[in-house]
Amino acid sequence: MPSTTSKPKLTILTPSFNQGRYIEQTIDSVRVQDYGPVEHIVIDGGSTDGTVDLLRRYPHVNWISEADRGQADALNKGLARATGDIIGWINSDDYYEPNIFTSVMQCFEDPVVMWVVGNLTYVREGAGEMTPDKSPPVSFNLLMHNPDIVRQAPVFYRKSFVEQAGGWNCDYFMAMDFDLWTRLAKLSPPRMVDRNWAYFRIHPNQKTSHANVIRQKKEIVTILRRERAHWSLIASLFLRKRWYWAKGLVKEYLIAAGLHGKVSPTKTNTT
Repeated sequence: MPSTTSKPKLTILTPSFNQGRYIEQTIDSVRVQDYGPVEHIVIDGGSTDGTVDLLRRYPHVNWISEADRGQADALNKGLARATGDIIGWINSDDYYEPNIFTSVMQCFEDPVVMWVVGNLTYVREGAGEMTPDKSPPVSFNLLMHNPDIVRQAPVFYRKSFVEQAGGWNCDYFMAMDFDLWTRLAKLSPPRMVDRNWAYFRIHPNQKTSHANVIRQKKEIVTILRRERAHWSLIASLFLRKRWYWAKGLVKEYLIAAGLHGKVSPTKTNTT
């Protein structure tokens, strides 16, 4: 951390679009934490569901509401506004575990630590189910072998580190978190913390619902190609997932990824 007498500031970024049903819980999960100073920036994409009226009720929240080019664009807007030393990113339908910010900031007392990853709990709306998930270890090589290790919500970064990596890439609509992680991991691996830090809500209207799964995987393939991953790693991304075994779906993905004829739809290459 910078060698100053004042406590370092934490900035939380929340991109939002028509999540008025959930965002109040997100805001409250930041507001009642055990640490200060904390800055909360909400970057709304022009919601029409009452989100803006709700934001007006929270004078401590720094917010804007305007059209954007997607979540990555919103996050970059927030990054440009952020005045904190450390940043976190929590979506407007997710929320933080109470009383974690002090322990988060203590991690950054070690000047070697550039980013930290905690654990996540999945919350299934309507079912009352909560499923704890321990975040797996993260490194560049592990990301190349298994992009599914990304857990976005329980992660905090030095602002300067994200800026050094170039921020979020607006070319990606779904995989902007995986893209950022690959660039960060090449610079420095994160510190892993075995404590629940956030809750990820599963609901029918979320961006990460099934409708966007195909787009996400295509974007991940593009990133893996950029990082020169082996064909077998790209193929295994699709072939090991249960939902890809629907009739004709594997072939569709292989064609879209430019892999059709290069790998077998029944097994991955071993070389």
